[in-house]
Amino acid sequence: MSVPMIPISSKRLEFFSDAVLAVAITLMVLRITPPIASGGETLGEAFWSDTVPQILYFLVTFAVIVSFWVGHHDVFAKMGPEASRRVVSANMVFLALICLLPFGLEFFSDEPSSVLTTAVYAGLLALSSLAMTWLQWVAVDDHSLDGIGRAVVFVLAIPLAPLIGGFSPLIWMLNWPVTNYFDRTYPGGRRA
Repeated sequence: MSVPMIPISSKRLEFFSDAVLAVAITLMVLRITPPIASGGETLGEAFWSDTVPQILYFLVTFAVIVSFWVGHHDVFAKMGPEASRRVVSANMVFLALICLLPFGLEFFSDEPSSVLTTAVYAGLLALSSLAMTWLQWVAVDDHSLDGIGRAVVFVLAIPLAPLIGGFSPLIWMLNWPVTNYFDRTYPGGRRA
């Protein structure tokens, strides 16, 4: 005898997701270390060489997570009062990837010009973007392609890492024009 599935409230799922996103952002900011002067370096020099890049990487990642949160909010605003098991599964995959972003940020911050650290971090961001796209598709039948465009922009930073060093995250700022392009070019994908 099978036990009937109890419907999951989309509001509870949205609140849970908001909490996970908030914790991920908090963990990222806690990883910013204060400057330590060593080897004849002044505290100001240590701040500019060590702490400022960490803050900039955090701010770029914060902006990316905020864009995920806004998209997530849009999806849940279009959903009905109950979430299907497919929606819950897609949402949990998305949140699991978001939970890995603090690790990816710290790994990247340790060696920002490394192809490996950039690949891990950009890969996590690209997978998060694809998971968000999957959530849009199963939750509200929104077949927009902007999430795929975002994933491509994240992946573009990988081969450029040795050339531009720690400036790879600046490429990720292209996500906003890419998303706008896909929204304008393929408006039929979005369904209210």
